Amino acid sequence: MKNGNVKKSNSYKKMGLYMLASAIGGGILGVFSFVILDGNIGGIETGVSSVLEGIRGIMVPALAAITLVSVVYGEINLRKQKMICGKVLETEDEECDGWEYEGEKTGAYGTVANLVSQVLCILVLSVGYSVKYIGEGNNVNMLGACAVFLVCYAYDGFWQVRYVKTVQTAYPEKIGDPSSRKFHEQWLESCDEAEKEVIYRSAYKSYIQTSKAIPILLVLVMLGHLFFNTGIMAIVMVAVIWMVVTISYLSSCVRLKGQKIRE
Repeated sequence: MKNGNVKKSNSYKKMGLYMLASAIGGGILGVFSFVILDGNIGGIETGVSSVLEGIRGIMVPALAAITLVSVVYGEINLRKQKMICGKVLETEDEECDGWEYEGEKTGAYGTVANLVSQVLCILVLSVGYSVKYIGEGNNVNMLGACAVFLVCYAYDGFWQVRYVKTVQTAYPEKIGDPSSRKFHEQWLESCDEAEKEVIYRSAYKSYIQTSKAIPILLVLVMLGHLFFNTGIMAIVMVAVIWMVVTISYLSSCVRLKGQKIRE
């Protein structure tokens, strides 16, 4: 009991020190930001506006370039993935394990590139995605940008389907329709225990990293609203994401615990 009390008091003490350090750090960051930005906010806003205006002027070429790079890399990645899947079917034992690792790595690179392509397209399009900008006579430019955006987004979506289908040629036991809302559940069910362990551990690590990153993002969007009046919507969205991530994790823990007890 004594050791337990010591541990508990140490935990409270550490948490108190952590909260105090966070408060002091937040205060220092706020003061430092005010000192740095005071008197320069107008200039910074002008600079940001100039950058955004420049991006608006090249939205269509920028989106076209992103689409081109996405298509070229996507096709190269899929060709390599098909080659690796062929090797997996031809080889056995340790050599096969090596090819499986290469396939996992190649698929990860392709998936990240696919995600980056979508994010960049959304960021570029969002620069001019406003009623004010369209109302200033830029509707033709905006329509062209939207058309290129849809082409890139469609390719990225079909690439994901093609990637899954390619993997399934080497692993026919892997089931799941990539266009289905239940694809991830179906895919997980078809994995063996070793693969499931990798997925579970990776998912938990992702949850931990996300839980650490969201509070930092929340502070950044609050500072952005404080100094640049960026709006409260970004703060609300980050807060909602934080709640969704945490509540979904806890709900899953409670549900799985209940299932285990009932079994």
